[in-house]
Amino acid sequence: MAVPQLSSTPRTFLTALAAVGVLTLAACGDGESEEAAEAPEVPEVDVDEELGELVPDEIREEGLVTIGVEAEYPPGEYLDDDGETVLGFNVDLITAALTKLGLEVEWTPSNFDSIIIGVDTGKHTLGASSFTVTEERMEAVNMVSYFSSGTQWFALEGNPEDVDPDNACGMRIAVQTGTTHDDDIEARSQECVDTGEEAITIEKFQNQPLATASIISGVNDASLADLPTSLYALQESGDQLEFIGDQYDAAPYGVLTHLDDEEMAEALAAAFNAIIEDGTYEEILQEWGIEVGALETSEVNPDVEE
Repeated sequence: MAVPQLSSTPRTFLTALAAVGVLTLAACGDGESEEAAEAPEVPEVDVDEELGELVPDEIREEGLVTIGVEAEYPPGEYLDDDGETVLGFNVDLITAALTKLGLEVEWTPSNFDSIIIGVDTGKHTLGASSFTVTEERMEAVNMVSYFSSGTQWFALEGNPEDVDPDNACGMRIAVQTGTTHDDDIEARSQECVDTGEEAITIEKFQNQPLATASIISGVNDASLADLPTSLYALQESGDQLEFIGDQYDAAPYGVLTHLDDEEMAEALAAAFNAIIEDGTYEEILQEWGIEVGALETSEVNPDVEE
C-alpha cells in the first residue's frame, strides 16, 4: 500500500483534531468555531540582540545552524511537496527560537538513528526530530525541552483484531525503529514472554508513515507513536484508523546540542523562554492545534521519570 500523502499545511490537521475531539482549539471570545479554526500564520519573530550574545562566538559569527532532522514524522517534521522544504510544528517552534537569537536555519534530512551521532561528531550543529527527552539520550547529548507529548496507539477502524495495548501478546505491531515507542513495544513483548504468553511480533520501519501504511494494508494489527503523529495518521488515512486507549507517558521533546556545548543549549533555552513570554510560542501551537503540549518553561537537560 502506498504511503499516505502529506498535506503541505496544518489546515487538514486542524480538521482532524476537531473531528476526533482529543485536542481543542482556543475558542474566540464570541464562540464562533469557524474563526477558531482559521488560526493565524506563524508570527514574525524579532531578533533579541542581548539573547544573541549568549550564542557561542563561532556560531554567532557564522550566523547559521544546521539541524539534523528525520523529515518523515508528520506533523512534527516532514517534507513539503517540493521534496526539499521541511515543514512541521517542531520546525516552526525551533525556527522561531533560533530567529530570536539572530540565527538562520538549515534543516538537513537524516535517518533518525544517525542524528545523535551527527550532533556528537559535529556533522550537525543541532538535532531536532520529535526526540523525547530520556536519561539515556542525555548521556550522549544535551537536550533542550520545548514541547510535551505522550504515546498513543491506533488500529484499523473498529479495531478488528481487538488489540489491547496492555495485553498485546501475540499481536503484530508496527513501530518506527530507534524511537521510545520501539523500546516500549520491546519491553511489552518481553513481559509477554516472561509471563508465558506469546511474544509480540514487532515490525520496525525507518519512518512512521511506512508503519502506518502497514496497518491500513492489514499487514500489522496496530501501531504506536507520539500523540500528534497518531492524530495526523488518523486524518491522512481518511477515517480508516482509530485510537486504541488513551495517551500515556507524556514527556518533553528536546533539541539536541553537543554534550560539550552547554553554552548553545543555554542560549536556546533562553530563546524558547523568550518566545513563550512574548506569545509567539502559543501562537504557533494554536496554528497547529496542539496547545495541550505546551510547556511553561524550557530547560536544559530537564529531570524526567524513566
